[in-house]
Amino acid sequence: MATLLAGDALLARAEAALAVALPDALGVEFVDPSDPLAGVVLEVAGIGVTPAATLHGSALAAVCELAGYLAVLPTLTSAEHAVTHQLSLQYLRGAGVGQRVRVDAELARRTRSVAFVGVTARLEQDGEQDGTVVAQGQITKSIVAF
Repeated sequence: MATLLAGDALLARAEAALAVALPDALGVEFVDPSDPLAGVVLEVAGIGVTPAATLHGSALAAVCELAGYLAVLPTLTSAEHAVTHQLSLQYLRGAGVGQRVRVDAELARRTRSVAFVGVTARLEQDGEQDGTVVAQGQITKSIVAF
């Protein structure tokens, strides 16, 4: 039986997820590089900005999906991977250029083949969440062979 990801293997998978082209292009970072499971943050800038100078919904969805993966990561073995098959977000308010958005996800339930995750995106100020919810949602991930 394969063991759960931990230590260097867990960190390597988290860093690989962050290095995927889309999160990389958006400038997504770990909230705490020493604890990649603590969530991710992005500054509203570059390709993630709409003509109205707000965070693009698709950019936010990509960041939420990444946070959801990180929430499932500690439950995976070296032979497993988690892929999103359903993402539902409610966009509650905009985030303007220069603002930072922190996304946290929490694993609600994991079965052998599916994981259910709740995700919340909040504005961040001076490295702390200010409590203003930008979006919230649910992600369902299929557990597949790695």
